[in-house]
Amino acid sequence: MTLMHRPSPIADLVSVRDAMDRLFDDRFFRPFWVGEGVRETRPALDLYATPEAVIAKVALPGVKPEAVDITITDEIVTITGTFEEETETVEAGYVHKELSRGSFSRSFTIPTAVDTEAAKATFKDGLLMLILPKTEEVKPKHIVVEVT
Repeated sequence: MTLMHRPSPIADLVSVRDAMDRLFDDRFFRPFWVGEGVRETRPALDLYATPEAVIAKVALPGVKPEAVDITITDEIVTITGTFEEETETVEAGYVHKELSRGSFSRSFTIPTAVDTEAAKATFKDGLLMLILPKTEEVKPKHIVVEVT
């Protein structure tokens, strides 16, 4: 009698999972390679709107506040700066290297009209918070209903 060995469907699922892991590898979603050996990082961003303002929170761990530049033009906010490595380590000694180094840039569109003159930026514990107050025209208006 000849025994036939059928491939396990579980093994196929594992290989699909490995393929998906490779697809969503760092090269595609974390750092952006600008040129030979030069990498530009896009910091994580949370962007939300309240009735009074548009608020952006940007994760910039290890960045000094004075190394951050924020520009607002038309409907686009651009945050740029530099991640600096404090200690020099020989590249050959690394087993794994993921911490960001070099320049970063993050741009996003503002979903509504804001008062750029009243914008405020604070930096605490590696988190940049940008508060962009909405203009009076776009703030919600409450109308009181009169009873007659």
